[in-house]
Amino acid sequence: MRKISQFPLLKQLWAFWREKKILDKHQQVAGYWDVVIDDYKHGKIAKYNIIAKQEFRNSKIIWQYWGQGTNSPELPEVVKICFDSVDQYKGDYIVIRLNDENFSEYIDLPEFVLEKKNGPVFNRTFFSDVLRLALLKTYGGVWLDATVMLTGSLPEQFSSLDYFVYQRDPNEQHKDYWENVYAYYWGWNKGFKVCMLNSIFFAKKGSVMVSALLDLMLYYWKTQNDILDYFFFQILYKQLTAREYINEVCPVVSDTIPHIIQTKLSGGCKYITYEEALKQSNIHKLTYKDINIEEFMTFVQDKININLVK
Repeated sequence: MRKISQFPLLKQLWAFWREKKILDKHQQVAGYWDVVIDDYKHGKIAKYNIIAKQEFRNSKIIWQYWGQGTNSPELPEVVKICFDSVDQYKGDYIVIRLNDENFSEYIDLPEFVLEKKNGPVFNRTFFSDVLRLALLKTYGGVWLDATVMLTGSLPEQFSSLDYFVYQRDPNEQHKDYWENVYAYYWGWNKGFKVCMLNSIFFAKKGSVMVSALLDLMLYYWKTQNDILDYFFFQILYKQLTAREYINEVCPVVSDTIPHIIQTKLSGGCKYITYEEALKQSNIHKLTYKDINIEEFMTFVQDKININLVK
């Protein structure tokens, strides 16, 4: 059977139907969050005060999480290399790697989170959304997903802000390309609500934005038993920054930038070289799924300077 891509009209119809389906879902989730945000504005939703259980001299902390623990025999090679890169380029930050057994040494989360965390719906990915917000509100610092690789120091201009996340840049020059990479994450349509990357999150202790995100995510965990959409965190951020927290939006730096290296490893992003991408950013969001590990290792050895721990 010939592929849809061989029939231009069918390809256009498929893209139209897919975008409509995505936008309808985004509108549904946004509608849910709009009601919740209004209730929060009028004091109908609790504000949570997470107590710090450790003391640090400052907020120069890199937080990371791998549920099974960093000594797990199942730790993917990509994650190991990402951890090595963070250790090498951490500068004057301290690195704290959490797992399911030790995160409670730093914070106590509400009991309803702990109960649902072990259920079939709210998996480790969604738990880490709450964990990062609670840690950043309580201690400040930088959250880096376990699949974030550093090739240089963390930018001071990001750590000096109340908070920083990479966001969708309306001036992106390669919109069509990125939308064809993964239409469920990449979009510039006015109704597209997934417009930020939460894998890399800088924040000051007590950040206004982080505090609101945490309160509303905890409300969701307390009152809901299903996940509305995989990107419901990102849609919450979009609705907050479009309305009540419009004055809290951090500077926009394109979230395409930290995705370039991974996309090139998958055979894409022909418009930029590895060397140009590495000059553009020291922070790179990777994945350990569906990756050619031999090609990745060749890239690490040939293009970047990371001291790998055997």
